[in-house]
Amino acid sequence: MSISRPVKRKDFDEKISGRAKFVDDYQSPDYYHACILRSERPHARIVSINIPEIPEDTWVARGRDVPVQNRVLVDIPDQFILNDVEVEYVGEAILIVVAKTKAKARRFMEQISVEYEDLPTCFDVTESDTILHDCRFVKGDPDKVFNEAHEVFEEVLTTGFQEHAYLEPQGIVAEYRDGYMTVCGAMQCPFYIHNAIKHAFGFDDDHVRVIQATVGGGFGGKEDYPSVVGLQAALASYVSGKPVKLVFDRQEDIISTTKRHAARMIYKTALDEEGNILAMDVNVTLDGGAYLGISTTVIERSLVHCLGPYVVDHVRAYGCVKKTNQVVTGAFRGFGDPQTIFAVDTHLAHIARHLGRDHVEYRRSYLAQQGDRTATDGLYRDPVFIREMADKVLEQSDYYAKREAYSKDTGRYRRGIGIGFLGRGCGFAGFAERDFVKGVVRIRKHADDTVEALVSSTDMGQGIHTSFCKVIAETLEIPLSQVSCPRPDTQRVPNSGPTNASRSMQIVGRMLQRAALRLKDEWIPGKEQVIEEHYREERDAVNPWNTKTFNGDGFATYGWSTTVTEVELDTVTSEVRLVNIWGVFDIGRIIDRNLVEGQMHGGLVQGYGYASMEKMEIENGVIMQDRLNNYIIPTAYDIGGIHVDFVDNPYEAGPFGAKGAAELPFCGVASSYVNAVENVTQRVYLSIPLTPEKIFESLQEEV
Repeated sequence: MSISRPVKRKDFDEKISGRAKFVDDYQSPDYYHACILRSERPHARIVSINIPEIPEDTWVARGRDVPVQNRVLVDIPDQFILNDVEVEYVGEAILIVVAKTKAKARRFMEQISVEYEDLPTCFDVTESDTILHDCRFVKGDPDKVFNEAHEVFEEVLTTGFQEHAYLEPQGIVAEYRDGYMTVCGAMQCPFYIHNAIKHAFGFDDDHVRVIQATVGGGFGGKEDYPSVVGLQAALASYVSGKPVKLVFDRQEDIISTTKRHAARMIYKTALDEEGNILAMDVNVTLDGGAYLGISTTVIERSLVHCLGPYVVDHVRAYGCVKKTNQVVTGAFRGFGDPQTIFAVDTHLAHIARHLGRDHVEYRRSYLAQQGDRTATDGLYRDPVFIREMADKVLEQSDYYAKREAYSKDTGRYRRGIGIGFLGRGCGFAGFAERDFVKGVVRIRKHADDTVEALVSSTDMGQGIHTSFCKVIAETLEIPLSQVSCPRPDTQRVPNSGPTNASRSMQIVGRMLQRAALRLKDEWIPGKEQVIEEHYREERDAVNPWNTKTFNGDGFATYGWSTTVTEVELDTVTSEVRLVNIWGVFDIGRIIDRNLVEGQMHGGLVQGYGYASMEKMEIENGVIMQDRLNNYIIPTAYDIGGIHVDFVDNPYEAGPFGAKGAAELPFCGVASSYVNAVENVTQRVYLSIPLTPEKIFESLQEEV
């Protein structure tokens, strides 16, 4: 079969029939239920907790009940599992109540009172003195170039928080029995939870079992935070001795779980007399919330993408994560890239406007080509087709004709069209796969000659398990029906690494392909065989990554996209309607056209929400939009035509030429959308989400 031809998803039947079991579908008369008492203050010392007499069949778990360390291990042991000493944000977990029913647990929890002593707070990164992590790099000689520049163009651009808004809230079922901890639930990274439980409870690998249930969406929100939920459910079972179910409602999920980092980015660009870009100085500040979490990786990834798809010879870049007394920020589709990619793409368009140049051609002149140097002085070693992709999307959208026609609009409803360019690294940066992740996969051939892929990668709706099966079947030249990929169980599968960073197909899929090639050579009909494959570098870095200086080949390869957005503005209400959106993508070789197109459609819609309407305001530490009736996300009614196309650019070290895909469609939408609105209003916008309120205010001002 052609590897790109769509096939029926492996999980189609169980999902379409309703047999698929999400965590809240797990039911048992033996289950007890947990509720979490959360902080109502953004920063306070807990003076006392008044707990009434605990009734029979009810338990209260506190941080002191954790056997070894009351900390959540993801990258580092950081935030508390339960914190009854000094809370750092509204929604932080203080204690857990366990009872036979959720209603009984909630009723008892509501009788518990907490006495707080308020402490100083900080809600603005510009006022925060606490740097949780920072990084920097230099390329070329920016100091000299800035000193000799004809002009320096400077902007401050900002992006807001974003809620994941997955269909299924966080949830875990945990059971501690005979010294053995089992948890099952909604997660992207089973071994994150597995290792976190080992760390907090002191168990060894043989006494922890983590099982992925069917997952109703993740987008990064079920990457790091399920370690928190998993530890809380595990502790509840450990204290009560009962199997415990902990499932959030939507409001609890929104107020307590991680968000996309809000960002403040200062871009200074040195120009010569002709308006050519000579150098850039970039300063990125992310709001980490109350704890570092996994923000170390987010700010590092944000910074190395500070030029997006563009090439500048002299760069000085600094990035930091600052602490505030707000909800913790963490993993979200794009992982720091969307903030700086929006900023740099919009900044270049504004430079062109400042110079009186055509912004498409001006930006296009700085787009990377094969052989150019990256922001960190690495090498774009593979073919780069972004100029050809720009031609394709401009033609498909009829961009120039529409831009000319729309410039003559004078009525209440006026249209605009904009374009965004994107280049981003695929997978983890530097040597993280080799030195830290060290992924492993297994293929098990059973005696009936069926084949099973054993990996820790999770399918959260994106269809990766189907794609893994296709890679194996195509390699072995056997029917797809002979290959399966079960949901991960840490007692059955090796640690293939987390499901994030658009690495699953590029990295795990490649390991499975290599394992399948070995199995093909060693195939013995009617005999059980197991092939294990470990990650290895398949191409040497031209300029090896230096973790101290942040210079070198940050990524093995790159993904590219061009996005055109067509909008219609109501000049009376300032509401914007999305008329059409086009995206052309380079994801290497497509493994399954339907699955990939689904990813592209979903990413474009989510990116549109981020750019235009997903406003999250936090006042004195309290999230104002804490339900889906006031945190607004795009619906089918809000979306016009979606048009997706690809270039075929196989990556030599990916399975059948595939590389990262899932994050690519999201990251290029914001600059395209802002560019389109600017085309209508002839105003300049420096912040997203670009809501009707912001547009209305701008229209009251003189151009």
